[in-house]
Amino acid sequence: MNQTDTQQIRKGILILASILLVGGLLINAYVNRERQRDLDDWAIRLGLVAETRVEAIESWLGKQRGTLGELANNASVQLYLWQLSQREQKENSAEPAQLTYLRNLIIASAERSGLAPDSGQPAIPANLPQRHDTGLALFDNNRRLVAATRGMPEIGKAFQLALDKALQTGETQYSQLVTDSHDRVLFGIAVPVPVVIGAESGQSHSGIVFGVYSAARSIYPLLRRGVPVAPSDESLLVTKQDAQVVYLSPTASGGIPTRKTLPLDREGLAAARAVMQPGQFGEFTNYRGEPVLATSRPLRSLPWVLVQEVNAAQALQESNRHRRSLIITFSLLLFFIAAILVAAWRHGSSVRAMQDADELRAKTHELQNQTELLHAVTDNTEAHILLLDEQQQVLFANSLIASTTGARPQELVGNSLTGVLGPANAAPLNRLVEQVQSDRKSHHDTLELTLTETTRTFQCSAIPVDRVGKRDNAVLLVLHDITDLQQAQQKHAELLRRLVATLMHVVDLHDPYSADHTARMVEVANAVAAELNLDEQQRQSLDLAASLANLGKIFVPKEVLTKRSPLTEAEQALLQRHVQFGVELLEDLDFDGPVLDTIRQKQEHMDGSGYPDHLRGDEIILTARILAVANAFVALVSPRAYRQAVSIEQALDQLLQEAGSKYDRHVVAALFHVAENRSDWSDWVDNTNQD
Repeated sequence: MNQTDTQQIRKGILILASILLVGGLLINAYVNRERQRDLDDWAIRLGLVAETRVEAIESWLGKQRGTLGELANNASVQLYLWQLSQREQKENSAEPAQLTYLRNLIIASAERSGLAPDSGQPAIPANLPQRHDTGLALFDNNRRLVAATRGMPEIGKAFQLALDKALQTGETQYSQLVTDSHDRVLFGIAVPVPVVIGAESGQSHSGIVFGVYSAARSIYPLLRRGVPVAPSDESLLVTKQDAQVVYLSPTASGGIPTRKTLPLDREGLAAARAVMQPGQFGEFTNYRGEPVLATSRPLRSLPWVLVQEVNAAQALQESNRHRRSLIITFSLLLFFIAAILVAAWRHGSSVRAMQDADELRAKTHELQNQTELLHAVTDNTEAHILLLDEQQQVLFANSLIASTTGARPQELVGNSLTGVLGPANAAPLNRLVEQVQSDRKSHHDTLELTLTETTRTFQCSAIPVDRVGKRDNAVLLVLHDITDLQQAQQKHAELLRRLVATLMHVVDLHDPYSADHTARMVEVANAVAAELNLDEQQRQSLDLAASLANLGKIFVPKEVLTKRSPLTEAEQALLQRHVQFGVELLEDLDFDGPVLDTIRQKQEHMDGSGYPDHLRGDEIILTARILAVANAFVALVSPRAYRQAVSIEQALDQLLQEAGSKYDRHVVAALFHVAENRSDWSDWVDNTNQD
């Protein structure tokens, strides 16, 4: 081997070493960049989960704050609480009516908001007071208990501090998480009750509405909401206390929440970084010393921080596997000689080119068949159809929308919605498409569009399409012309409204003492339904049932309806049959909702003493219970052949006395609240008594 050959070998080795060194540096830089991209992806995913769960907790806090605030701002609560504070306590005196009302209101509000004690919870086998993990209470301005639900949790230091701050600041206060004697984690919300307007008092608040919630059944489930990003996904609530970080929620290692603490200066602890610098993402260790990827988000309403963690080894498992694969693959490739690489590349390129040509021909044929099928389907439908890409450019248009715009389908491809339908029509459709592109869910809306010279109503549906060829995030836009259907529905609704009004008039003419009874009963029933937050379908059913409830009275002789002396048993039985008469008259009609059942059950009582089927309790549907109270209330404040009308206050007192036996207690309470704000109802009594 001569010197020239040696130099060539050395030069080749140097070049090979340089290639290996540069290749190694490039591989390392590439792998690190891939790993950083995976970390950035996890930062986004964990951040979205953390923000979603923080918003879920904030939403829950807002809902509870609103519920307790509505009770605190109740004019009756403010008035009665002030009256009780002015009343002198006497031994062996009867319980004042205000206290009874407040207790019933607290119990009813607790049942509606989920703070009532669980009836299925086993009782303690001893003569000891049983404390529940939820409750609702009302305190006066001296922090004395006025009324509370059964088994109200004990008011300890943390709860007492929240009560004091609420009275001092006049704002809603949240307590710390505390554990009771059964190691149940509780959370309290205190809302101050303003002093009733006109009261002479040196304080601006007359008491506090205080709700106690079970963290295990209210807050902690919100930390598990949604689909977990990984099997080791964990959401934790933490807070700072002196030089410690306190874990407020359960951890995977077990233990009682609020009792697990770790020092703030523990090296690399995710929870410690979260309470010191919330919002950061990085690689930390969890409470068990395991490496995790974690980010955090602070709560706006509470001094808590939500930490979102995932096991680092599991999260980066695929990334590490990919990293090792890249290192091995690229390292091997560096040792192949250039000739072999070129030959392999040329051979592979030729084979691949042939395969690509065959695949291209096959896919072209398949695409042509699919295109013909798509046109066959879409061109024979009555809907206007457009397929849009991610930039809202037209990928496909059916023949109907093409003929509507005066163009051929191929001419519309590549245009924007504005170019196809015009700015006025495109603006609302663009917003609908943007919503689909944002959350990748189908959205529907009813819009007035002018596709031709006439403005018509369209049911517009925007449907996400994940992939069309090489294009992602496409949107299918379907426009159905529902103008004729909508007009037919409006005519039907107007006809039904006129028919019901005619029947109401017939009933009022048959019984002169019941004039305006039906209209007033409809008004009261609708007001109570709104107070109880019934949905739209229930309200429509109740409105129609109230309008037709007394239709059966047209089959009862007028002499019986206007008789001044007491009715005989036969006459009473005939009068009671008016319910069955009305149902039989209407049973062949097809109503949306429980209209007939509401009419049939309007004379039923909660204790089973009503008629015709002697139903009791929950066997009576809610709309029928509302109609029963509305019917009784209007009847009391209206004159009859055998008596004069009573006042609004007397009618409410009688209904309150019969609540629980004849009438639903919650419905009567709702009517009581509505009547306090309807001074115009008093005119019914005045007008009828003058007549």
